[in-house]
Amino acid sequence: MVHTFYTVSVILSGLMQILFMFQWRKSSSSEFIFTFALVPVVNAGYTWLARAQTLEGALNATKLTYVGGCFLHMFLFMGILSLCNFKVRSWVRAALLSLSSVLFGFVLTIGHLPIFYKSAELAQLNGVSYLIKDYGPMHTVFYVYMIGLMMASVIALIVCVVKHPEVSLRNLIILIVVDIISVMAFLGGRMVSKATGTPIEVMPAFYVSAEFAFLVLYQRLRLYSISAGVAESLIENGEDGLICFDREKHYLVCNNTAKKIIPSLVRAKADSHLSRDNKEYTDILTCLNRFYNYEISKTPLSFKKDGKIYELHPDYMRDNNRICGFYILIADVTTERIHSAEMEKAADAARAADKAKSNFLAQMSHEIRTPINTILGMNEIIQRECSDKGILEYSDNIQNAGKSLMMLINSILDFSKIEDGKMEIVPVRYSTAEMINSVISSVSVRAREKGLNLKVSVNECLPSQLYGDDVRVSQVILNLVTNAIKYTEKGSVTLTVGEKERDAYSVLLYVEVKDTGIGIRKEDMKKLFESFSRLEEKRNRNIEGTGLGLSIVTGLLDMMGGTLNVESEYGKGSTFSFTLKQGIEDENPIGTYKQGPQEIKHVKKSEDLKFPGAKVLVVDDNVMNLKVASRLLALSEIRCDIASSGPEALEAVSKKEYDIIFLDHMMSGMDGIETLANMKKENLLPEKTRVIALTANAIIGAKEQYISSGFDDYLSKPIEVKALQEMIKKHLDK
Repeated sequence: MVHTFYTVSVILSGLMQILFMFQWRKSSSSEFIFTFALVPVVNAGYTWLARAQTLEGALNATKLTYVGGCFLHMFLFMGILSLCNFKVRSWVRAALLSLSSVLFGFVLTIGHLPIFYKSAELAQLNGVSYLIKDYGPMHTVFYVYMIGLMMASVIALIVCVVKHPEVSLRNLIILIVVDIISVMAFLGGRMVSKATGTPIEVMPAFYVSAEFAFLVLYQRLRLYSISAGVAESLIENGEDGLICFDREKHYLVCNNTAKKIIPSLVRAKADSHLSRDNKEYTDILTCLNRFYNYEISKTPLSFKKDGKIYELHPDYMRDNNRICGFYILIADVTTERIHSAEMEKAADAARAADKAKSNFLAQMSHEIRTPINTILGMNEIIQRECSDKGILEYSDNIQNAGKSLMMLINSILDFSKIEDGKMEIVPVRYSTAEMINSVISSVSVRAREKGLNLKVSVNECLPSQLYGDDVRVSQVILNLVTNAIKYTEKGSVTLTVGEKERDAYSVLLYVEVKDTGIGIRKEDMKKLFESFSRLEEKRNRNIEGTGLGLSIVTGLLDMMGGTLNVESEYGKGSTFSFTLKQGIEDENPIGTYKQGPQEIKHVKKSEDLKFPGAKVLVVDDNVMNLKVASRLLALSEIRCDIASSGPEALEAVSKKEYDIIFLDHMMSGMDGIETLANMKKENLLPEKTRVIALTANAIIGAKEQYISSGFDDYLSKPIEVKALQEMIKKHLDK
């Protein structure tokens, strides 16, 4: 039975040494590693002594037990000093190690000299060997040294508690228990032996108990060391508060910043739960419990105090990748919240400004397009019905002036679309020659009126059919050529269209516009692409335009993957060029481009689409717009009904079914959207009836706005006959 006790003690002490080595070898001091390593050695000595059959063997076993006596308590004392963060000079360590070594040297004289033991005899009781000893003078010195180390350990613990009053009372008790057990292991063994009347040593059991208690304690102290280290780091490096908890949500430690934010933490006791009755802890405990229960929230908990706003951010506290507790970071976010509020306020202001801009553009578009609709609409009727060449010449001038005015309005709207990121690039298959012709036909008359030589050079090897957004490509070229004509008083404007390179599927289109105009000064180059900006305002005050042409060009090129290049010499002219990748649809060459006089083609009535019998209602509060719409619909053999207000429209649809209703938006009183809503509310619209918004509002998102409001389609003013007829055909065929 006794032999089993000794064997189990050796095994248990060895297992706890292995546990300590694997669990804390990276974070513990070397003194504790040596302490744990010596315990199984001492216990092995007592096991050997209990089984000794000769005096010599018993004496050697006794010497092995004194390895612990001389060195184990010395290493334990130095480990406690390290754990309590006492700075120990190297000479003190050397002195302690030397003294322990000298004492062990006297231990080795046992059996040879009467210095440590005067005499020793081997005896046995119930099969267990033990020594009957007569102690020598050095054994007394050894006892005094051991007791001195133990007392010094207790004093070190008391000093640590005084210096750090926030240390847990539980941990202090465990420390004292460990120290008492180590004293009992040294002194109590003999007391137990005398009390029981047996000479058997029970010191191995005390050492194993001390090891177990110390393992529990060290885990707690490591937790304090980790949390205190984190708190100290935050004190040094930031203004955030930090509170640490163990895995059972006991409060451990906090930094000074946390105590300033939550003064109650000054009186908080370590290793206890924060009181729920204290209102200062309410948010902290709510945050801790949510995190403990894995309740994840996108928005962190926050609270206000003394005019400041704090956010709570919980996280795990780890020791060598092992979760050992929790901490809560208390972050002062007052500045960020104020900045965020200011940003939100600025965003609201920007949204309000954007809305104001949109309203202005819608109003401007409506107010300007309405009279232009009348001018161009009536002029369209003149061109279709008149055969007098003189009148047609005047009509052509009206048409050109009206289109120029429309270009100004469209420039502003296009710029707004690009600026808001709502301009769409729609690639299609297109004819290269037709795209170039559309540009030349738009500018040739103006160039001729200014007496400029408009030269066109087209690479005859260009593919005849390309894939891209021909509308936007021609818009870019048109803007560049128009700009060149504006700023050139004499000489020429040359448009060059060629290619830089190509592969089996695409070609890098090269476009260059060169003029002999006024040129650009170097200092004005930076202003070149500014919106609503003109170079040399006084010199160019007679030149018309919005100053948006190049801004639109650069915006469109950027959307299509191109870049505008500029070369200019002041007083001699400028060259604008760009490259743009386009897909190849037909690689057959375009051939020789022939430039001829461009004339306006007057469409005859016979070319119009006819819809006899179609029932159409036009609703508009502008009398001239109603006349224009009626006359243009008459070209398609449609005799339409008209209404000049929302209530009139409601009365008309209540009496008659229509195939198509063209409904204006911006009418006084009941507007178009309200009128449509009332038609649907009163069930006045048959299923086959299509309601189309016919409006001068052509700003960004206008079509989407009308579709979402219940309209079936959208047509902008000024009314183009072809677009009007295609719209009617589209909805009558459904």
